[in-house]
Amino acid sequence: MSSQKKTGSYYTPIFLSSFIIRYIAKNVSKKKHVSILEPSIGDGSFVHAFNNTKFPVTAETFSFTGVDLVINELIKAEAVSLDMKKANCDYKFFNDDFLRYQETITKKFSLIVGNPPYIKKQLLTNQQVEWCNQIHRSSLLSEASINNIWTSFLIRACQLLEDDGILAFILPSELLQVNFSTEMRKLLIKEFDRTEIFTFDDLLFDCKGQDTVLLFGYKKHLSPGRFFSHVKNIQQLNNNEFSLVQNSALINIDVKWSHHWLPASDLVFLKEQALKLQTIGNYCESKPGVVTAANKFFIINEKVESQYQLHPFTRPILQKALYVNGSIIFSKKNLDQLAMQGKPTKVIAIGNDDVLNDNHLEYINIGESQKLQSGHKCSKRKKWYVIPNITNASEGFFFRRSHHYPKLIKNEANVLVTDTAYKVNMKAGYNINSLIYSFYNSLSIIFAELEGRNYGGGVLELTPSEFKKIPVPYVEINEESFRRFAERFERKSDINEILNQNDHHLLHSTLGLSVHEIERIQAIYAKLYNKRFRITDALNSDSMS
Repeated sequence: MSSQKKTGSYYTPIFLSSFIIRYIAKNVSKKKHVSILEPSIGDGSFVHAFNNTKFPVTAETFSFTGVDLVINELIKAEAVSLDMKKANCDYKFFNDDFLRYQETITKKFSLIVGNPPYIKKQLLTNQQVEWCNQIHRSSLLSEASINNIWTSFLIRACQLLEDDGILAFILPSELLQVNFSTEMRKLLIKEFDRTEIFTFDDLLFDCKGQDTVLLFGYKKHLSPGRFFSHVKNIQQLNNNEFSLVQNSALINIDVKWSHHWLPASDLVFLKEQALKLQTIGNYCESKPGVVTAANKFFIINEKVESQYQLHPFTRPILQKALYVNGSIIFSKKNLDQLAMQGKPTKVIAIGNDDVLNDNHLEYINIGESQKLQSGHKCSKRKKWYVIPNITNASEGFFFRRSHHYPKLIKNEANVLVTDTAYKVNMKAGYNINSLIYSFYNSLSIIFAELEGRNYGGGVLELTPSEFKKIPVPYVEINEESFRRFAERFERKSDINEILNQNDHHLLHSTLGLSVHEIERIQAIYAKLYNKRFRITDALNSDSMS
């Protein structure tokens, strides 16, 4: 594991720290003493920006407190503080874990700035997790929201601000779009009169796939509200060529903040339509697929199955969405074709009481030579090579990650599926054919975009709870109609062809929408799709209200 992952250190480029300090400096005009805290000072980017920024003449004295766990980086920051050192400023640096250091702080600060570490909970020490728990409890927040260390930095920073203090943090885009950040978004509304969030087209850090946002929080402000700005490039930020727009609909109808750029009128319109429909969770049960903990070992092709005589213990499985690309049915024929191509289509489903021969043990030894038995999940099993909770095949599956469009598939091959997908089984009174047909309309696909979150490269991901929340204009269709639909689906040039055909049937028949309203929904979907893939030229420039 890289040291960067362990420390969560993605250092702030000078252009961004300079913009942040310059942007907030003008808001301290009434203060004679300006106190600044940076809880994860890194290599001193914010110290450099602070030293080179002119503050209002009313600010007579300053204090800058920096904390960092990594001593070598703290030494760099101290050295930076000597470069163009600001007059009448008291610099203090502490080599400590901020989670521990924060317990010793007895004063509050005018400004708290920085780029908190991004470290997942499972990579924290037990002591760090306990400190995070204490911080969350101190603000009456649940421990369930502790998924990453940055949330604890944010909470504590809110507590350490003066009554008119300002927060400026660089945070992962998780703040806007994931479920565990819901409490963080509510906290920001509670703590700050005004919040400003900047989102970006450009990745601001040299960290693969990690989109970031810039958050400003003002404890007191003459113009309160929740304001957003989307910045296309660094030049636009440096030249102050951006606008902040309020979008109250995000707060009033509890939509993820990642969609702040959609007009409030569109968000309200979509919510009105969704409230008329039942969600997917009303029609089916969905659970994660098989968790092997080591797919390359446990999911094998027929050659390996034969070589080690594993036939008694294998079951057919679909490993990934790529194997059903372009179809809504995965059939026995499709499975056989994958097997003929040498693709892995069998999962090893040994039971705790099964008796193994020398061939079986030889294959297990291969896994042990790879240290699989020491892995996080395998090590917790009674026998590391016995996969728990392998149940019956489901009627269908929904792949949690998708590219151009979400995939809801009928399982006619009666195969298991890995945890790349959710198993779908229908509730009494409903059938899988009708659900799949009803799912493929622009309104449901829009809510997949709204409920999910996206990553670099245009990947869309939905958690089980997010999948269940998608509204569906469910209609019953017979087997013949489903077959015709499946054929159309395979012949499509792109997903819009299917959505356009289904929209006028599903959205008109279930919601009574007019042609104009259906076209409005299709236009909103186009904007969402273009935004996810960063096709900026095609985005509508409607203003928000």
